[in-house]
Amino acid sequence: MIRVHEVAARDGLQNEKTVLSTETKLELLELLAASRPDSLEITSFVRPDLVPQLADAKELCRRLRDVPWRKDLPLVGLVMNMRGYESFRESGLDAITAVIGAHEGFSKANSGMTIEKAVAVNQEIAAAAKADGFPIRMYLSMAFGSPQDGDTDLLTVLDLVAASMDMGVERVLLSDTVGVGRVDQVETLVHAALDMMSAEQVGMHMHDTYGRALENCSLGMDLGVRMFDASAGGTGGCPFAPGAAGNLATGALLALARERGLAPDMDGAALDSATKLLSVQLGRTLAMGEAAGPTAK
Repeated sequence: MIRVHEVAARDGLQNEKTVLSTETKLELLELLAASRPDSLEITSFVRPDLVPQLADAKELCRRLRDVPWRKDLPLVGLVMNMRGYESFRESGLDAITAVIGAHEGFSKANSGMTIEKAVAVNQEIAAAAKADGFPIRMYLSMAFGSPQDGDTDLLTVLDLVAASMDMGVERVLLSDTVGVGRVDQVETLVHAALDMMSAEQVGMHMHDTYGRALENCSLGMDLGVRMFDASAGGTGGCPFAPGAAGNLATGALLALARERGLAPDMDGAALDSATKLLSVQLGRTLAMGEAAGPTAK
């Protein structure tokens, strides 16, 4: 069966005009936890002025320390630099999301660093995390391309895969940050990544900007990938990647997995409840259940 990393509370909110209260986020997270994903990404440890939607990271984590539903559910936070790592280390969360952009322009916009500098910073984060016992999920953003710059150079991505593995990360997520990835690219990159690491270590983070996410994930499943990111209602986007509309909806991913005989033991009713809450708070209708996305062909 596939494993689902739910990102609605972090990636799903970071690009929204509406800023949810900490109380509402706690309600959302409890509903998402009830849907039984394998892990739950909840916030970012970044400058509040850059991502105001997640400015309450410290308070949110404090409120989450003793909630009963977090037992056996890894809670994950995004870390971009050592200052963020220090905040993460004090947060009580369980695992780290780290990011390296595979396009120079995106890397500078997203982190203020060149790719080379981002690798060096993440090496420092990884060393500290290893010493403290925290696993890392490394995201290689823009792994497939961008509308502005075209296809991403395959060797650049594979060099970053190798660098990530040298850091000792738990998983490497091939990230289609703006949803431009094609099946031919997915086949080439996933095959190459699987030559460098085990299927257990490879994941996919796909955006549905151009309606390709399900098709690409279906191919990923064919190739042996079993770890996928998704967001309740298809919410999400990147503040530093124009056009990065919408992650793959969790309901759509589950429908695809069910068709493929790979469905995890998740609670669709709880997922729909979380999506309804998001719909109300964000002021727009979000598709739920199997309506969250088309069936992959």
